[in-house]
Amino acid sequence: MPFDLVSEFEVVVQGQIGELDGLRFIVDTGSSFSVIDRRVAEKLGLVRHSRKVLNFDRNLAVDWVNVPELRIGPVRVASMGMILTRLADISEFAENVDGIIGMDVLSRAQKLSIDYERKRISIEFEEGRGSETSTMNAFVVPVVIQGTSVHLVVDTGLQYVVLYQDRLRDALPHLRIEGEPRSAALGRLPVTQVNLPGVRIFGREAVTPALLVAGSGKTSIGGLDGYLGPASLHARRLELDFAAKVLRWE
Repeated sequence: MPFDLVSEFEVVVQGQIGELDGLRFIVDTGSSFSVIDRRVAEKLGLVRHSRKVLNFDRNLAVDWVNVPELRIGPVRVASMGMILTRLADISEFAENVDGIIGMDVLSRAQKLSIDYERKRISIEFEEGRGSETSTMNAFVVPVVIQGTSVHLVVDTGLQYVVLYQDRLRDALPHLRIEGEPRSAALGRLPVTQVNLPGVRIFGREAVTPALLVAGSGKTSIGGLDGYLGPASLHARRLELDFAAKVLRWE
């Protein structure tokens, strides 16, 4: 199915919740849970509940709703839970979207392929398994930074590499950077922007832009070193093979 490419990295597709069609969703492999905007939930008259989720190593109290049915291309999920929030408050990239499709939906597939040149996304299912709940809530790959292996979540909702500063300094007490660090922001989160030499995602080492965020790296799926945005791969086409647990790109 086609998608819109927002800010050169956000993949936005059309979908449906209940009777509301023509909704816009960010495809975000870095999000364990799918998200619905408050105004959409209000139109559907959904009842909200409270619960806590772990986000960037902080427990956040969130509202939670059960939607009658979610449809995205070939994906159809009945009666699923979604985080309820006002998306414009959490990201400037989410102001004109109605929700976020996370790994609770995407990892039900065998493969997820994103063609950035043709602006097409494809989702492959094993016959009869599209409606089954998945236990995979993150796609984690090894990356070598200055000779040390770290584990990053492949995150289509981010542009570049994001690393937990405390974990990186513990693993690399003599971390090398090129140029001067700069203060920046990741949504509402303050970060430090650096250029890291000696980064090997595959093949030869390269100097890679990265954002350093304060925190322990403790997440809902255990300890992680950070997140890998597709722009770091310079990918024309990206494939997440959930069945084989392999990341491929061109």
